[in-house]
Amino acid sequence: MDEHNFEVVKRSLGNVIYSQKTQEMASIRKHKHALVIKWINIILVGLVLVALFLQIFHPNESKYLYIGIGMTIAEVLFLIVQLNFSPDKDALRHKATAQKLWLMREKHLNLLTDIKNETYVSETLSKKRDALTIELNNVYENALQTSKSDYKKAGIALNSDEKPRADDEEMENFLPENLR
Repeated sequence: MDEHNFEVVKRSLGNVIYSQKTQEMASIRKHKHALVIKWINIILVGLVLVALFLQIFHPNESKYLYIGIGMTIAEVLFLIVQLNFSPDKDALRHKATAQKLWLMREKHLNLLTDIKNETYVSETLSKKRDALTIELNNVYENALQTSKSDYKKAGIALNSDEKPRADDEEMENFLPENLR
């Protein structure tokens, strides 16, 4: 068995596992933001409607007109901000990246199995490892940025809140029995 390539791919697998979980946590965070924004939007629209009805039933009261204008301006500004920052789309992109990372996770496990079973000669194995690294790089290049709290939550979800990289003991937990 090629110990060097096995360790390199195993380390990469640990990083992929943390990255996948981090992207999942970012997707959850963005979905929550999107939900809050939707509720704020519903409330603002409701307030605009209330102001409109107050204007209808009290046409001589100018304060309702000004309240209505103010609420309408607030709603329009909020919609402009909502169009520029779309947490719904970001959540979907984080989820798509997490799914791509899941595939990379499976490819790493398959390569580790091949290394353990000595399926390839060392030169072929190095080419497969390098191709996998390039493919992983493409996934990372297109991934949205995550936050520090996403990394922390990913670490907690993976039973380790100390660092976003897997140490040897953690890696043993990630690997199936036959690859330990």
